[in-house]
Amino acid sequence: MKLKELAGYVLFLGLAVTLTSSVSARAGEGKDKDKDDCKESDHHEHNAKTPVGLVGVIPIPGNPITSADIAWVDPGTERYYFADRSNFGVDIIDAESNVWVGRVTGMAGPKPSGGGTADTNGPGPNGVLVTPNRKLWAGDGNSTVRVADVDPDSSHYLSIIGSISTAIPACDTGATHYCGRADELGYDPKDRIILVANNAPLSPAAPVPPATAHAPVDPYATFISAVPPYPVLGHIVFAGAGGLEQPLWDPEIHRFFLTVPGNATTGKLPSVAVINATSMMVEKSYTIDCQALTGIPGFGTTGIALGAFQHLLVSACGSPIILNALNGHVINVIKQVGGGDEVWYNSGDGRFYVTGADKTQAAMPQSLGVIDAETSNWLQNVKALRAKNPAAFAETNNIYTIVQINAAIVAAPATDDSVCKDFGFRGTGCIAVFTHSDRDDDR
Repeated sequence: MKLKELAGYVLFLGLAVTLTSSVSARAGEGKDKDKDDCKESDHHEHNAKTPVGLVGVIPIPGNPITSADIAWVDPGTERYYFADRSNFGVDIIDAESNVWVGRVTGMAGPKPSGGGTADTNGPGPNGVLVTPNRKLWAGDGNSTVRVADVDPDSSHYLSIIGSISTAIPACDTGATHYCGRADELGYDPKDRIILVANNAPLSPAAPVPPATAHAPVDPYATFISAVPPYPVLGHIVFAGAGGLEQPLWDPEIHRFFLTVPGNATTGKLPSVAVINATSMMVEKSYTIDCQALTGIPGFGTTGIALGAFQHLLVSACGSPIILNALNGHVINVIKQVGGGDEVWYNSGDGRFYVTGADKTQAAMPQSLGVIDAETSNWLQNVKALRAKNPAAFAETNNIYTIVQINAAIVAAPATDDSVCKDFGFRGTGCIAVFTHSDRDDDR
């Protein structure tokens, strides 16, 4: 092993010990809960009131992280999962010890879209989640949803055990495939239904000159039974929409939310669809008027997270916007940080987390934004260069972000400006770990 690589691994081992010790200490506090209720409560209150800071990074083996998507923290397996297209699968990190423990492989990877074949019909994995029976669901390329076993005690651990096509005739002839990737997904545990979005399907018909690419068709969502053999239950088409993004289950009202980007060509505004999983119908829709809310016209919307008191954070119009989940009323527009792609609610500290540009600084560096989910007020930004898509483990209040780099940095690691390089990992990408502490570590 080269000296430089050895130094990096030694550095990581020291960091892993620090992170593991921190997690173990918090986990130990919970074991004697009956005896130490007061101590636990005091600890949690202190934890929630202290600022968030960057405490370390976790290296990922294999190819550098140049293409990644959604992340998920599962309290049942106590593990963090993220869609790692650069390594053709979903990576798994033990959220107790903060170390990489495995990968579900066999997915599309960073493949192109619009080519009409199984290998040119979108990248993957994309959206990910884990159901209570320890099954990983991932949207993949070629309009395919993968199901994998992530129970460490199973003989099928890390194996793909199901593949479901979400293709429909409007974009797939059976011989040519233009429905694109199966993207983000949500889970209804009451009825055991998965909802997955196909965000950018194309027409199979040949382009009419002077067009050179296949024309878009309306995006659609697919309902899949989470009970083997995982049959497709139905679809919803979103006429005129500019795409589809994140489905999210609300257990209180027993409905899915789905963020629906608008369409600048038709003037259709972005919205949040409220969907009945059993009737497979949109019951109502919350329109988001970017011009009215931010003063700037816009049609984009991406991530969504449900916090306490039915406060719904939606990443839209380039900002985190907090709605009342019951009626769509806008509670607050966060102006200090951008909205990013995936957003997350951490029940452990009552915070929403987003990644985006720090709008409180002229340079607007990429940052992790922290928002109080109860008051709907912004609390702080933590600089996190090249970080995206936060997810948090409520037991420890550790927050994870994917740090994705580009091919130019891989080719010239000395140019790496990501948070990974602050811990000795250049040209690789990593997972950044943040947590509450008495000092604000803003690297």
